[in-house]
Amino acid sequence: MFSRRLLGLLMLTGLLGGCAASPDASGPLPDAAGLVREAAAAVGRLDAVHFKFGISGMLEGLDVLDVEGDARRDGGPHGSATGRAAVQEENDRVDYRFQLAGDAFTLTDAQGATRPAAMPSFTPAMLLDASRGLPRLLDGATALRTETKEKLAELDTYRIDGQLPREVIAAVVPSIQSDVDVKFWVEQAATRNLARVWLQVPPRQPNEGAIMLELALTAPAT
Repeated sequence: MFSRRLLGLLMLTGLLGGCAASPDASGPLPDAAGLVREAAAAVGRLDAVHFKFGISGMLEGLDVLDVEGDARRDGGPHGSATGRAAVQEENDRVDYRFQLAGDAFTLTDAQGATRPAAMPSFTPAMLLDASRGLPRLLDGATALRTETKEKLAELDTYRIDGQLPREVIAAVVPSIQSDVDVKFWVEQAATRNLARVWLQVPPRQPNEGAIMLELALTAPAT
């Protein structure tokens, strides 16, 4: 979100932490399209969110390993955010604290040195925007199917399987130029908050593995 690599997931081990409990497919499950539509509307109403994302694999032009922080829609034209980011620099993992405020984006290293950085491509204002961000992914998903009920930490959710056509995902993540598999975790409660998004980008060549990306969303710390 706040650098050049986005999201991430290992489905069974929980790359971002908070492993899910065993799925429960018993009983009737609600219509997937309706759940996703309600989740898109819920994202559009968000003013603040705690986010966590990472990636398994390599995506061209992206070098962030994982990012976690709090983001707000207000605070400037791009929104505002604070948190930490792990970045791949040559052969090393480098950890930073970041802050987005107004028109300024700054990074602070482990020694406490702060420097300005280029405005990230994925800002809070962009990711919460209906035409360019998470609502665009939700509204553009196809072949939706409610797979199961699943608990994420203490949150009861529905897990929904689907696909994102190339033109939909590329509008949000331009470096992805293929159809991708997607899973959404939508809160069972009437608020229908989006709890997690998982993407699997197919390999570009026979000797490459698929790239898995995930974004987890929770209420911001009070």
